[in-house]
Amino acid sequence: MPTIPAIAQAMLGTDAVAHVWTNNADGSPQVSVVWVIAQDDEILFGTDSNSEKAKNLRRDGRVILSIEDVERNERGYQRHLVIRGRASIEPGPDPELMDRLAMKYTSLRRHPLSLRDSPTAVVVRVAIDRLSGVGPWIDELVGANSRQAVATA
Repeated sequence: MPTIPAIAQAMLGTDAVAHVWTNNADGSPQVSVVWVIAQDDEILFGTDSNSEKAKNLRRDGRVILSIEDVERNERGYQRHLVIRGRASIEPGPDPELMDRLAMKYTSLRRHPLSLRDSPTAVVVRVAIDRLSGVGPWIDELVGANSRQAVATA
């Protein structure tokens, strides 16, 4: 599992929402907007256990998250982080996590969209398989991989 570079952690700490892609039973994509938080080297979000994304993730844990930065790089490209990984679903609710997400995105400790007290809420943990996109986090990953390749040669 890749380590999330500090610069990507910083971007994940902003109020940029994530678009999450899951696979419907027929193979077509299902896309939702979610509030995310990085914890250690995983990405966490909450959802309702009856949502399409939760149903899809129970059947097929493959997931893609895309987070768009507010900045553009020196060539004018919109910076963004793409996270490919495997999701696991934990029973919820997790009031502490939901409060952290509500505070991050709304500056309110409690928010009706946070699923804080929902008996059908679950927590989704995404173990990262690969990071990509456009931004300094890619330069950091390339540098780390180059140093690792040199060290093992």
